[in-house]
Amino acid sequence: MRSLINPSRQNTLQNKADTDHSPNPRRRGGVDLKIATELGMDAEAGEALERICGMARSRKIAVAGRFMPDAGVSARLASLGVMENVEEADFFKYHRIIIPFSGATARQRREWEEEGHPLEDLTSPRVRRAQVALGLLKMEGSQPLVIGRHDDPESISISGGRSGSILQDTTDTSRLRFAPAFGVVCQTTLSPRRVSWLVQQLRLRWRDAQVTFLDTVSPAMAAREEALERLLVACDRVVIVGEAGEASCEALVETTLRRGKAPTLVTSADDLAALDFKNEKVALTAGAFATHEAVLAVAAGLAGR
Repeated sequence: MRSLINPSRQNTLQNKADTDHSPNPRRRGGVDLKIATELGMDAEAGEALERICGMARSRKIAVAGRFMPDAGVSARLASLGVMENVEEADFFKYHRIIIPFSGATARQRREWEEEGHPLEDLTSPRVRRAQVALGLLKMEGSQPLVIGRHDDPESISISGGRSGSILQDTTDTSRLRFAPAFGVVCQTTLSPRRVSWLVQQLRLRWRDAQVTFLDTVSPAMAAREEALERLLVACDRVVIVGEAGEASCEALVETTLRRGKAPTLVTSADDLAALDFKNEKVALTAGAFATHEAVLAVAAGLAGR
């Protein structure tokens, strides 16, 4: 299975977590820690983060939105003087305006270019693929739909800002008007199981319509979920490093609950202080935007319990 982050970083993370931070032998009353083999940022997200950090060291830049939905990433950018969620009226103050990893709609990008704003596009390659795929389906005559979350910047950028084309649950499916053909893609950080279920519900809702689904879930997301599932058979609790409400973290929470296990979401090692672990087997995983440093710190904190 493909590594989710740069091989050298993945080896460092896995070796340190397994060798330095896993209690061995297990201490009486302590935590028996197991680390998922696939977790945290994939290579593309890591490269984008390093790229924006490199740019910040030599010029004044800002992000038209939030670069990545993670507190650790935001803190790192803030330490370098990078402003996020900057309004268009303030674009003139900066040498470069960064399009975030979640992307922007084609209309937004066109308007910014026409205004002459200097843009640097750091959209995820997976998001760009979903945008292109949806555009091709629309050109073929299909009604375009995105399986995603209504308020997620990534789903909004893929859909082109058409809120009515985003399917979050079966309520959205039931409200759809009939079309002879639907063309469907999905947010890249959703659970593959959830995406498959919603596609099935769409087909059941309109049996006489043609539904063309192009799977745009990131392979890294599927790998995170599979790695967690392998640990769930032998753990009591799951600790997920990431930000509450972020799509990939919510997908990992859903996976944990489906197996009847207790998920605990933490943004940093500091959050562990309020938690009580008593002689438990704990699985550790992380969402799509959790930093390497945050995962290592949480692993160290758990091993020290």
